[in-house]
Amino acid sequence: MKIKTLLLSALVLGASYSVSAQKTDTNVKYVSERFKDNIFISVGVGIQGYLNQDNFDYGFGKVIEPLVNLSIGKWMDPTWGLRGQVSGWQSKLYTDVDRLNNGGVYDKFQHKYINLNLDFMLNLTNLWRQYSPDNKWDMTLFVGPGLSFGKFHNKNMDVAINGSIGLGGKYNINKYWAIDLEARTHMMPTFFYTSKYTGSEEIAGRSYQDGLLSVSLGATYTFGGKKFVPYERSTALERQQLNDKINSLENELKNTQSQLDAAKVAEAVAKKELALTEAEKAAAMAEAARKDFTQYVGFTINKSAVKAEQMVVLQAVANYMSANPSVKMKVVGYADRQTGTKNYNLKLSEKRAKTVYDLLVKKFGVPADRLTYVGLGDQDQPFKDNMYNRLVMILGER
Repeated sequence: MKIKTLLLSALVLGASYSVSAQKTDTNVKYVSERFKDNIFISVGVGIQGYLNQDNFDYGFGKVIEPLVNLSIGKWMDPTWGLRGQVSGWQSKLYTDVDRLNNGGVYDKFQHKYINLNLDFMLNLTNLWRQYSPDNKWDMTLFVGPGLSFGKFHNKNMDVAINGSIGLGGKYNINKYWAIDLEARTHMMPTFFYTSKYTGSEEIAGRSYQDGLLSVSLGATYTFGGKKFVPYERSTALERQQLNDKINSLENELKNTQSQLDAAKVAEAVAKKELALTEAEKAAAMAEAARKDFTQYVGFTINKSAVKAEQMVVLQAVANYMSANPSVKMKVVGYADRQTGTKNYNLKLSEKRAKTVYDLLVKKFGVPADRLTYVGLGDQDQPFKDNMYNRLVMILGER
């Protein structure tokens, strides 16, 4: 009866603490962003005692045994999580049922056991106040079902379903490590009070339930450190306002996209018109340059060979034609009237024009299809001074 009262009191205490903790209201909630976040492992050592009326009568301090436990779990957010725990060692029972026949000596029974438990964990500290990564102290309520495996005097293993509840305190050294102190009580069907174990029908049936009370001290390591990220809770009105804002922005985006598409079309048209205008300007400039570009190659009297100092003129012509690939040039040869006959001067002017043409094509790389040549003899005299008419003029075709 005392065991049931103890368990019920612990449950009521934990529930009332949790309800009072709900008074804290905040719009900020912290969660585990990824599944692998906030997974931990704990190891603890401590003591445990078998909860039984006979043990209380005999002296509970005399039935204390060592305890070890190992836990693996995960915090879903700062307020709740799940863990699995394995714990155990051995437990003792002292009974006085047959004490008179044993000369006043209590009968002693013991068995080795292991408990496997699945715990729901509730962090009371983070329920009561706002979670902070800098919180140093945590108090946790945990409760859940489990299985108890017991072996008595090398007999076969027995399995029983148990239920447990406990309270833990934690000191957070940093985001990775913490020191744990926790107390837990188990309640399960009896292992000891059966004729199978005691061999006595008088002892069998005396109790239908057993309990274990344990206290342990240990350490917890969180893989990767505690990682909780905040997100804002919102009311229905706030969500509606947010949706309205999103819809408004989407409409603005559509309108802006339409305007952008129209602007792109206008830009393409403008570029086409500008390109046409620029092309026309370039053509006009090329035509003007072609008409204005004229070079002169002078010759010695009665000679058709180009002097060395005149080669720079031919180089200038070649450079100009390379920079203006659409331009075509005409090479025109002349002779002065005061020297030679008309027929002689015509042939001399043709030789001079042909010599310049060949040099431009063969020496300076001007395409032949962009050049023509002709000799005009002395029928036309470009200059008043007779000696200047012994020349070849290179000019744009008109």
